[in-house]
Amino acid sequence: MATNATTQGDYVAFLKEFYVGTVVADLVYKNHPWLAIVPKNPEIRGNIYPKPIRFANITGQSATFATAHANQGPATRKRWELQHVDNYAKATVANKVIELSLGRPAAFREALTDAVDSAHSAFGNDCHFELLAKYPNGARAQLGDQTGYTAPEFKLLGGEARFFEVGMFVQTTDATDHSTLISEVQKVVAVDRINDTVTLDFDFTLPLAIGDRLYREGDYGKKADSLPLWLPGSAVTNTLFNGIDRTADSTRLAGVDAAHGSSDATAPLLDDLITTGARLYREGSSPDICLLNPVTQGALAFETEKRAARYIKVNATSGSLSFSALEIMTGAGAVPVVADPAVAENACLMGEKGAVELFSAGGLPRMFKKDGSFYHREETADNLAFYLFAFYNQCVQAPVTWAYTADITA
Repeated sequence: MATNATTQGDYVAFLKEFYVGTVVADLVYKNHPWLAIVPKNPEIRGNIYPKPIRFANITGQSATFATAHANQGPATRKRWELQHVDNYAKATVANKVIELSLGRPAAFREALTDAVDSAHSAFGNDCHFELLAKYPNGARAQLGDQTGYTAPEFKLLGGEARFFEVGMFVQTTDATDHSTLISEVQKVVAVDRINDTVTLDFDFTLPLAIGDRLYREGDYGKKADSLPLWLPGSAVTNTLFNGIDRTADSTRLAGVDAAHGSSDATAPLLDDLITTGARLYREGSSPDICLLNPVTQGALAFETEKRAARYIKVNATSGSLSFSALEIMTGAGAVPVVADPAVAENACLMGEKGAVELFSAGGLPRMFKKDGSFYHREETADNLAFYLFAFYNQCVQAPVTWAYTADITA
């Protein structure tokens, strides 16, 4: 690459050279443990991705041959009918920056790298959020008690301000069952991550109130299926989910209910996790990962320090990152507990990594270059634009191998 010029060939070559392999993986996975750890399948294409599941075995069994023969029947199977969701991120570099960087490739590289790094980081934040989101249809937050707060500043329910950025455009839904998106859009002008509030430029025409939800513009009903949505357990309804009524066998089709509300005052979290592991083992699962919010995992660390806690590393499926985990002995053996900031406080997810698949059409994410170039000239601004995109979704192929609760300490 030339060292005394900043040309089209320079930055196209730079993008091809720099944003490959582990660089992209590490940019996207940093601070996003589950996104890094979840098994990935980047070779899935087609409008529907059918995924069969056997949730009941054959019925031809008995202590007598005649009865086994009379009662014979096939294993009961269903098939998930999965679809890709879309996600885009766009970065721009002003033409003025390019001109002012002429003859100084290092300066231009810094500006270009900052823009593209930011796009990768934003993409990772968003994908990470949706894989573990506790609300359906792409909701990022629900409003909590607004006492002491004046609109358009809103108190969120619990640690959800981290899913918002200043400048983000948001929408809301009707206040009854969140089934109707309101077309009105407002802009986020401030985020207080300590007090867990967001401030909009204006309140909505129908003022927001406790229980209302916020969505990024364009996201409603178009986000990936999160682990909590796959694992409602005994709370499942007969509403079809990826083509299946899961009430026929809620445990095998909607997951195991994790333990919560331990009576052990000295180590309630540890007690609940041990019991959750035992419940999974009883159903035939051998859990090898547990996800807790950092605050909840910190509380668990205090409980286990007096018991000679053991820490291990859990590696990403690609890239060079690894994550510290607190290993605990459950009813199903040793399970590493990883702190993940996208998990809601007090929620618990435990299960087998191999039962989950993050499938996509190609890598996740990728920079657009189908026309041979990584960039295009903006029509309405004096910028060069760079797109990141991905088409993907998350599948829990065997929900019975996972347990979930939203309130492990309740």
